[in-house]
Amino acid sequence: MDPIRVTVSDVEAALPVMREVARRTPTAPFADDIVLKLENFQRLGAFKIRGTWYRMSLLTEEERGRGVTTLSSGNHGRAVAWSARRLGLRCVVRVPEGAAPQKVAAIRGEGAETVAVPRPDLIRIHEEELWRSWPETFLHPFAHPAMIAGNGTVGLEIAEDAPDARTVLVPVGGGGLAAGIAVAVKARLPKAKVYGVQAEGAATLPEALRTGRGLHLEKPSTIADGIRVGIMLPNMVDVLRRHLDGCLLVSDADIRAAMRRLAVEAKVIAEPAGAAAFAAWVRHRQELEPPVVAVISGGNVDPALLADVLA
Repeated sequence: MDPIRVTVSDVEAALPVMREVARRTPTAPFADDIVLKLENFQRLGAFKIRGTWYRMSLLTEEERGRGVTTLSSGNHGRAVAWSARRLGLRCVVRVPEGAAPQKVAAIRGEGAETVAVPRPDLIRIHEEELWRSWPETFLHPFAHPAMIAGNGTVGLEIAEDAPDARTVLVPVGGGGLAAGIAVAVKARLPKAKVYGVQAEGAATLPEALRTGRGLHLEKPSTIADGIRVGIMLPNMVDVLRRHLDGCLLVSDADIRAAMRRLAVEAKVIAEPAGAAAFAAWVRHRQELEPPVVAVISGGNVDPALLADVLA
């Protein structure tokens, strides 16, 4: 796998391009010791448009001519489909079997073709880079410097809006958001610590940080489909080890409680992955140096799940 190097200069270079389409999302206080970075208010309801648009802005004419494809359970696929439609490119999104129906429908609603991929095949596609044989230009959902740099613009905004922050909590699936935010925050706020957050049933990061090696889980299980990746690629481990201060774990029960509390107390709708960082603050609050920033990474929740959580 190609090594990944991203600096704060790369993130700064992505900022004006990202702002062609993405919003500068608010940072809102929740309690005396925490503020929420509300990427659920982002265009398309999640942070993904940032890195996706920047990555696609760098495509060559030859790459555009082939059309684009990606692997995604939802938010990334929709961002790729939206961007492709805006640029007039053919788009195929390969979706894991069993992905959230409303997210798959949203991808199709942006004009993309969807192709179901058996979940056992996902690991081989990533680890053996089988996507290199696909006819379309593959847009990696997390392990690409431009994707990470674009996502890292969230970190630049955090540094501006919460300059006294000492702890930043970021949900981690493949690691593209956490890597980008950590690069930007550490450059702008050197006293701050950045922690990744994973669900207990899909936790690849703690072992990867400990050993420095990639790994995968055969059957990742969590309510948080946005971070149910179950794989940590070797080149992402290298990036995350250099920039993160550790990983915090939360249970599905923690995530459900966080979703409910965000909705009832903060009037914020978060999908399960989007509530993970807030759940980590609740569970690990006594261990964290305040002020804390929790990244609410997305709000595209299944209405039936939200109703069940609120009930």
